[in-house]
Amino acid sequence: MPRPSIAYVDEQPDERDNFFGDAYDSGLFEEIHLIAPNPDIDVTLAELKELKIEALVTDFNLSAAGPLGYSGEELVARFLRIRNEFPCFIRTSWEEDALRTSADVNRVYSKNARQDERAGRTLFHRIELQIQHYKKQIDRWRFELDELMAIEPAKRNAAHVEQILELDGKLESSIGDDMGLPKDVKKSLFDVRDSLLEETELLVTEMKRALDDKD
Repeated sequence: MPRPSIAYVDEQPDERDNFFGDAYDSGLFEEIHLIAPNPDIDVTLAELKELKIEALVTDFNLSAAGPLGYSGEELVARFLRIRNEFPCFIRTSWEEDALRTSADVNRVYSKNARQDERAGRTLFHRIELQIQHYKKQIDRWRFELDELMAIEPAKRNAAHVEQILELDGKLESSIGDDMGLPKDVKKSLFDVRDSLLEETELLVTEMKRALDDKD
């Protein structure tokens, strides 16, 4: 199994170098991309999106070396809008502050302790495990989507179409737009859904009318 690639964002060169050395020594990763945060968060996000990574790790206080308009928590939150449920981790020397502001305390790790005593695993092993869980989730979504797409179009109902579009959206957000269904297929599914919903609404209207006539 090929080793995954990860990215680490930190404003301090020494911290980036330390992280690289520890991650490299773990022997768990194929590539370790070191990123200095741009003052414009959109530029940093664009750089991360272009990389073929399977996990994102960032420092929490990205303003230690100079003013910056966002924190590592904000960077992660924005990145998760692009890559749904992507493995993200926050390293910090200010653990209490990070825990108070993080949307998920389980992604916060202290720079002062390489070993997580509670789980008995290093941060890097946790990253590797989370990547594996993430890949399995994507495989489940793909399997469900393949099963639904295998249903004959004439036999698909509105629930099937809604589920197909939902799974496709998750896969697009998780892996990238290029992994989604072709646009012509989506259009046909939207057309089918709209048609089915319209037929359902007409049926409900007719049933209400019939009930009113009985009164």
